[in-house]
Amino acid sequence: QAPALPRLERRVGRPSPRRPRSSLAVQALAHERVRERALATMFSGWGADAQAQGQGFQPAEMFSMVQNQPRAMTQAEKAEEVRCGCMDEEAPSGSRMLYENDLSYQLAQSYYWSGIFLKDWVFFVCNWHPFIGMFCSHPNHPWHKKERILTFIVSCSITMLPSALFIRGLQSQKFTQTETSMAIFIAITLPVSILEVALYWLSVGDVFCKGGKLECCTWIVACFKNACLGGSLVVSALSLLLSYMCLGDADPVDLVHPFLVSRFQSYVTWFPIWTLLPCMGFLHCWCMEKNALEAS
Repeated sequence: QAPALPRLERRVGRPSPRRPRSSLAVQALAHERVRERALATMFSGWGADAQAQGQGFQPAEMFSMVQNQPRAMTQAEKAEEVRCGCMDEEAPSGSRMLYENDLSYQLAQSYYWSGIFLKDWVFFVCNWHPFIGMFCSHPNHPWHKKERILTFIVSCSITMLPSALFIRGLQSQKFTQTETSMAIFIAITLPVSILEVALYWLSVGDVFCKGGKLECCTWIVACFKNACLGGSLVVSALSLLLSYMCLGDADPVDLVHPFLVSRFQSYVTWFPIWTLLPCMGFLHCWCMEKNALEAS
């Protein structure tokens, strides 16, 4: 026979009995509720004060600061990051620790910072120019100053080989000054400039993997970057050796003229090219970011 079922008591208007909580659970729940109310009150006061001062902080942003959760920069914080320095890899502190990844990402690809065109353009030059950036880039820029110096050494070494070949060609033919400058620009300056751009994007490639779905690929991109930079040093050493062999009986001092002309052309033509270049230049991208910010 089936066991007898217990008789149900009549409970009219009564809720079903619940399992009583332990005293520790009750105390933890009460403490959490008090903490949430205190934080909500504090955030509301801070948010009102900050908005009154024009800082633009929201209670949600302050909550992430207390909880130490990574977040994106606000526009006010982005404007405060317009600074340059000779030091590298400055340790973040305070609220800057929360948007450290976003700061590196914005430094690698953003153009609109303070909203002032001339100020943002100077900041762009300090971070992106291959020579000025070695001294004036942002301390937390993902293209570190050590990598910039390495890129400078590689580009200078690779410039030597076409310079030596160019001198060898000058021994058999006579060129005018204009023809010489144009030949140096086409044969030396342009290829080296393209190489510098490739090394830049290679150096900052791991930034686009941090803090997202491709976080696991960060170390792969970093290893690939280090391998390419090491290979660039090997190519530079071979280029110097071949340059010396191609000189033949020519004076090595003759390398100075095409080398200096090429470096000067590269650093000077950088300004109009990267300021006015469609789709990638500063003017176009700055206006696009400004319009997008105003639309949002």
